[in-house]
Amino acid sequence: MTRRAFATLMAATALTTVVMTGTATPTKAMDVSPMVSKITPSGGGSSYRMTVRNDSATPATVEIETYRMQVDETGARSLVEEDKDIAVFPVQSVIPPNREQVIQVRYTGDAAEEGRMYLVRAAQLPINMQTTPSEGGAGADVQVAFTINTYVFVAPPRARAEIEVTAVSRAPNGDVILTARNSGTGFAYIRESRIILKTADGQSHEVPAADVDVGQVSVIAGGAMRQVKIPAALAASASGDLTASIVLL
Repeated sequence: MTRRAFATLMAATALTTVVMTGTATPTKAMDVSPMVSKITPSGGGSSYRMTVRNDSATPATVEIETYRMQVDETGARSLVEEDKDIAVFPVQSVIPPNREQVIQVRYTGDAAEEGRMYLVRAAQLPINMQTTPSEGGAGADVQVAFTINTYVFVAPPRARAEIEVTAVSRAPNGDVILTARNSGTGFAYIRESRIILKTADGQSHEVPAADVDVGQVSVIAGGAMRQVKIPAALAASASGDLTASIVLL
């Protein structure tokens, strides 16, 4: 998967929670890689190493949380805590300033034929920061916590995705809506695809996969349906009745 695809995969999102009295601007102090991992249910490919780096000037206490993930037809995700299918070590660690911690992540669930999706979250426990009082004002006690989500996709090595566009419609604002179905058993990575619109006169118009809207998670599991929205500006040159195809790379 390309760097751009990683950046646009909506499931790999960094969140910052700040609770404060007064005014303060926190800076990002934690980095996690990889953001997306593709592993197998068993064998040598069933684990990987996740690196959490503390770029701040103070020690950071980080806890790893694991969730089973489901994604609906709009691309919205739902999470359920999961501590049996995914094992991590260490679960919690204190990372010194400008140092990194390697986390072992292993799939320990059933060797099912269908793909499974998980979210592995690196959560920094809140730290207290005291801001400097400004002239005529008071200092502020600030609690800062960083949460970075990464995705894990588990599928057998021979699992393959097969994408079919089952419907094409145009919204009143000009957006083109595709309904896509993955009839295969593997994951379909929409960011790693070619999306092609074809007009009634046979003209083809390719749409950049990185610019379409597929919801929070751009990956389609085997047997799942997904709405893919192409913004009107990208479909302006394709007028009239349309057909579409998604070609996985």
